[in-house]
Amino acid sequence: MAISRAQTPKNVANPSLYSKAKAKAKAKFDVYPSAYANAYMVKEYKKMGGKYKGKKKATGGAVKFNNGGTVMVQGRGCGAMMDEKRKKTKMPRT
Repeated sequence: MAISRAQTPKNVANPSLYSKAKAKAKAKFDVYPSAYANAYMVKEYKKMGGKYKGKKKATGGAVKFNNGGTVMVQGRGCGAMMDEKRKKTKMPRT
């Protein structure tokens, strides 16, 4: 017996618009679902004016300091980095 799956996620504000975007993605891509097809579907859904319900996810950004100072920046690469090799960035006083 096949497992029943929901057609639209619970956080979609406009299910009819979502289904139109999904149909457009299925028509464009040979393989559905795929990462590219899903990204295209979300892009089209938002372009058509669709929105998602719920809280927004936190996004990364610059570190804020009220008094300015020196910040240690994450090094490139995949391994431990010595502190003296890390790039130090001066933050302006605000």
